[in-house]
Amino acid sequence: MDSITAGLGAACGFAALQLANDHGPLGCLCPPLGAVAVLLFCLPGAPASQPRAVIGAHVIAGLVGYAVVESGLPYGEAVAVVMTITLMSAAKMVHPPAGAYAFLYVNKGMGVKGILAPGLYGAAVLVATQMVFNATLKPLLSGKKKKE
Repeated sequence: MDSITAGLGAACGFAALQLANDHGPLGCLCPPLGAVAVLLFCLPGAPASQPRAVIGAHVIAGLVGYAVVESGLPYGEAVAVVMTITLMSAAKMVHPPAGAYAFLYVNKGMGVKGILAPGLYGAAVLVATQMVFNATLKPLLSGKKKKE
């Protein structure tokens, strides 16, 4: 049942991402968000799945990505990933997909908008969806009543 619940949660997450992407102010689809969904819906108790880690690490990745793109450093993708890992670890907000986002940011040469989207915006949509799913649908699917 856990695998079905995880799959349904991820389906809700990607439905929300698609709606936000199609009707929101910014695009919010990028490959690292697939890994974010795996963590949030398959391993919700993991430190890397906590909202502080997910959101904080994407802020770090976006800022690092922007700095590396603007600096024009050689081997920018590698520099961005290394800096993102170092800063996430120092801030105790390790979230592996944010390292992938830093790589993507530099690889695509995103501008300042990339700090917010698609990574941070998409991660926030997934975190919000997970919170709603866990509070409403997950208890129904598992047959457990919410504690009041």
